[in-house]
Parts: sequence; structure tokens; C-alpha cells
Amino acid sequence: MAVVRILGIDPGTQCVGYACLEITLAGARAVGADAPLAMRASNVRAADSGAGDARVVDCGVVRLGKRNSPLPSRLLALTGEFQQLVAAHRPHEIALEEAFYGKSVQAALRIGEARGVILAESARAGLAVHQFAPARIKRCVTGRGDASKEVVAAMVARLVRLPVGVGALPRDATDAVGIALTRIEQRRSPELVD
Repeated sequence: MAVVRILGIDPGTQCVGYACLEITLAGARAVGADAPLAMRASNVRAADSGAGDARVVDCGVVRLGKRNSPLPSRLLALTGEFQQLVAAHRPHEIALEEAFYGKSVQAALRIGEARGVILAESARAGLAVHQFAPARIKRCVTGRGDASKEVVAAMVARLVRLPVGVGALPRDATDAVGIALTRIEQRRSPELVD
């Protein structure tokens, strides 16, 4: 049996969601009717993890500063915070949301700058980065690529066991859990070629 830790990151320049998930891999079995709808596709396989599903080791948000703080300072803060997360959780892989054009071009550029920090620091740490489109993450977690953040958060609460004492999570944290779950789904696929 192998234990794999995946650090999911929902990038931003003011608030960054993170989630470290752990799963035990020990042989594969076909996913049955007891699996969440999003995991019932015929080409998806689940690891026999003994305990059942992925376990959330830690999750939360990192606040990098207010909107009026200089961007270079916030990106430098992101560098330090990400290094601390990697040192604390010792992940095997990073799962990251792909860049997308949502609210505005300016917001997309800022998210891209934060993603650049994560990509560079992951390379420095020797960690593989797996990137996923927002619609794929939503489809993995909820079965619908156009699900709202509220629906994603509700499904995340049903799909994973949160650490003791963790209450309601901020949306950036539940998004990070969804990103890590998407990498777990990808790892379970028999079509996976690493």
C-alpha cells in the first residue's frame, strides 16, 4: 500500500485556498453504485483505500494582503506561504486550477501571476503539477461542469472527511479540496499515463 498526498491550490493574489488530501492506494477495483455520481463513469476506477475515501489532512485559506497592497509584496508573501505549506505537509504532487477568463481580463492576469509563483515554487521543490480546468473540477465533484461554488462546497462536505474541529470552510478552501479530488479521480483512471 502506498500513501499519496496531494496539495490542491486555488490560486489568487489576495486569498489562496489550499487543501492537503491523503489517499492510500492498494490495488484497484471498479467503482460501484455506492460511489458518488461523478465517480460512476465506466472509465473511472477507485483505489481500495481501506478507509474508503480521501482524507483531508489540512485545508484553509492564506490571506496575502488587501487589494491596495502592492502586488509584488503579495506575490512574495505567496512564495513564502506556499513554501511553508510544502514543508509542513510534504505532498507528493500539486493540483492546480488552470487559468481561465472569468470576471475580467485583469482578474485573469492576476490569477495567472499567482499561478506562476505556484508553478515556479513547485518546480523548485521537485513536485509534479497537475492542472485542471474549472469546469472539469466542478464536473468531478458535482457531476455538472457549470455548478456554483455553493454546490461544489456542499458536495465537498459530503465526499471527504474533514479534520476534527474544522467547521464550515471558506469557498476558496472547498475549491482547493475539489481541485485535489480531481487529481485523485485522474489517478484512479485506468487511462492514466504518467
